[in-house]
Amino acid sequence: MVEYAALKAADPAKLQRAAEGWLELSKEAWQAVDDIHRNGVGPLKDDWQDAVGEAAGRKLDEQAKILEAGADIMRGVAMVLDGWHSSVEYAQRALAHAVDLAVGYQLEVDGSGTVCTTGEVTGEKITHMNEVADLIKEALREATQADDRAAAELRKLGAATCETDPGRALDELQGEASQVELDMLSGDIPDGKDPRLVADWWDSLSDAQRKQLELSDPVRLAGLPGIPDSVKEDLRGGPDRKFDRVAMVQWTLEHWNDGSGDFDGENNCTNFASEALLQSGVRMKGDWTFEGDAWNKGNDPGWMGLGLVGQQHSHAWGGAENLRDFMVGNGGRELPASEVKPGDLVFFEEDTDQNDGLEKGNIHHTAVVTAVTPDGDIRYTQHSDPRKNVSLDGRSGHEASAEGQQKMHFVRVQPNWY
Repeated sequence: MVEYAALKAADPAKLQRAAEGWLELSKEAWQAVDDIHRNGVGPLKDDWQDAVGEAAGRKLDEQAKILEAGADIMRGVAMVLDGWHSSVEYAQRALAHAVDLAVGYQLEVDGSGTVCTTGEVTGEKITHMNEVADLIKEALREATQADDRAAAELRKLGAATCETDPGRALDELQGEASQVELDMLSGDIPDGKDPRLVADWWDSLSDAQRKQLELSDPVRLAGLPGIPDSVKEDLRGGPDRKFDRVAMVQWTLEHWNDGSGDFDGENNCTNFASEALLQSGVRMKGDWTFEGDAWNKGNDPGWMGLGLVGQQHSHAWGGAENLRDFMVGNGGRELPASEVKPGDLVFFEEDTDQNDGLEKGNIHHTAVVTAVTPDGDIRYTQHSDPRKNVSLDGRSGHEASAEGQQKMHFVRVQPNWY
């Protein structure tokens, strides 16, 4: 358990500097990977075409994979440190607010965090003492959960320094670190059993910190007693919303790895995103799936179940580029990365000629934004090659290496057809 004096004396800026240092190391490792491929592996294939040249190329490729694995693990370390830094800052704000409340109530907090009074003990004094003590306890709980999660994950990442498989480093190690960071941030939110405590905690945060938590875990905040109703309303999309953004994120996180919204024989990434929109209240457009400007799906499998009549869904429902064009053309808009929030869509566009299976300019993949971390890292959840809360920045090097450089399109859905 983190103690009162330790939390009060903690310096979260050191954690932030450490995170920045590990992030820089990760970027340098990725730069080395690119340099090896551009200046070593590639030229060798063209200029040294014999058994020795092939062996040299394999060795260079092996070294590149080792560096790639290291880069992704180091990125995971940076994620954990970033989450830890934010959690300590939130906990310190709660602690400082508790002390301020004590002063206002004419109470004292000693060096161990014990609340006491030198005046007459009345029922009101006891109520105030309990309020201050509960907020101190909450601050220490927040710091402890972050400390425990960070320590466990950093030990795991430290034990993986000899990992040479880029796939495992990215999907398992960095993927878990990405979720641990979000878990730390979620762990900074009270359980909601005491709305008064929640209100005191919320009051302790700066406007920027409140916004950070709204972006990192809107689902939990939207159902938390003690949070202002106006905040909950804004999280869901505002009083004039056409659909519930929180419900969209919640449905996405609950169904990312099951068959919800799937169509047999299809790559279902965009079908899944469309289903998430439908489940959160977006109404279908058009009466028939074959209409040009439609966004809908049908339940009829066709004559005698053979699929001979019509089609199962409109082109905009199941095609990444079609969905992007439809939503932007029907009230939605593209956003810069700095404005993205949970419930937005992200589309991947091939931006090079590297991938033989994709032409440059082809929008080929859809995912749902489910969180944004305090440092601005967008986390997305996808189906068909299912992934939950993975880092857009953390996977960018891998995507560029495997698929070619990607151009991202962020779209906010704002239906204008109803």
